[in-house]
Amino acid sequence: MQIIENNRKIKVLNVLTGIDDGGLEMLVLRIYNGLNKNLFDLDLCTLIPPKEGFILDGFKRTVRNIYSFKFNNKDLNIKQTFNNFIELIKLIKLIRKEKYDIVHSHEIYSSFVTRITLLIIRILFFWRPKKIYVTYHNVYYWLKPFHRKINKFLSRFTDTIFCVSNSVMTDSINKDKIKNNKYYVIYNGINIETFYPDRNLRNIERNKYAFSEKDFIIGNVGVISERKGQMYLLKAFKPLSEKYDNLKLIFVGTPRIHENKYCIELLDYININKLSEKVKILDTKKDVNSIYNMFDLFVMSSITEGFGLAAFEAMLTERLCIFSDIPTFKELITDKKNGLFFESKNHKSLQTLLEDVYINFDKYIGIAKEGRKYVTETFSVNKMINEYEKKYIFS
Repeated sequence: MQIIENNRKIKVLNVLTGIDDGGLEMLVLRIYNGLNKNLFDLDLCTLIPPKEGFILDGFKRTVRNIYSFKFNNKDLNIKQTFNNFIELIKLIKLIRKEKYDIVHSHEIYSSFVTRITLLIIRILFFWRPKKIYVTYHNVYYWLKPFHRKINKFLSRFTDTIFCVSNSVMTDSINKDKIKNNKYYVIYNGINIETFYPDRNLRNIERNKYAFSEKDFIIGNVGVISERKGQMYLLKAFKPLSEKYDNLKLIFVGTPRIHENKYCIELLDYININKLSEKVKILDTKKDVNSIYNMFDLFVMSSITEGFGLAAFEAMLTERLCIFSDIPTFKELITDKKNGLFFESKNHKSLQTLLEDVYINFDKYIGIAKEGRKYVTETFSVNKMINEYEKKYIFS
């Protein structure tokens, strides 16, 4: 069945927990930028106030309306619970008023709140959107059995659960016990024209941050988070930095508010081990292509991932990429063909691989070139957008 009726545009609401500078937000922005504006009226909703920055600016240029609420999902007390109830009523009023054709929520918290809201609307007002979609962007290893039961219950009121990889889908099927026909895998897509190798950018960025051409720079881009495994990379780097003076390490990213403690642990480790001259932590920037070009080597040290967008962006700049051997990366990467693996959560394994790459870097250049070819052929942003557009138009 086609949703378009009488040439009326399809009204779409995407719901995020918030807008920060992570890959999830950038991914949704890419989808919204690519959707046919002659077919869709696009709105965005955040359950907590969005963070100012280039991603929010991008949404402001793309969507019809941005709605922001003040939900709280951390350390709830009576006052905060009451506040959430008030915000829920506001969200109910918004969706009832706008009567969206499609409501599409992302990640666990926003999909929980959104589907509870839609269930209440259905019970009280006998109405629901034509399509209710959810996207899972990660393997949610931290969820407890109670959360899994909620996911299974809410799946009864969900038309499709999109997953960004087969690994994400398999994990949810096994743990949430939801029927296979509820799922649909759409790999993340990347703007191939945006990420490319550029020697001039490499030189400009190195000069900006006072690095020389002789420095061997290891990079990691992503939210500062325990699940990204930056501490394993830092521990692998420390003994090598003492052995090889020109080794440098750059983390690019900021922590979520609830993970500030992890960022402090990283900073403490850097200070205690006198690594401040060798290690930098930079804020996320819009032109991340120039950052990737500054690196010699990119390391994705995550202990869990749904896709790992940053690594594939880095591959487009022909950076050699090292991955933890978690299921998602083993699904998407072929060892020694378009990337290299180390044992997840094992900084000694990573240290050994880093040293081998440093000493024998020239023999791995072919893998870096193959990586760009692979991403170009496999993860086109247009392919991703077309998949979502078809799902938005047809049942």
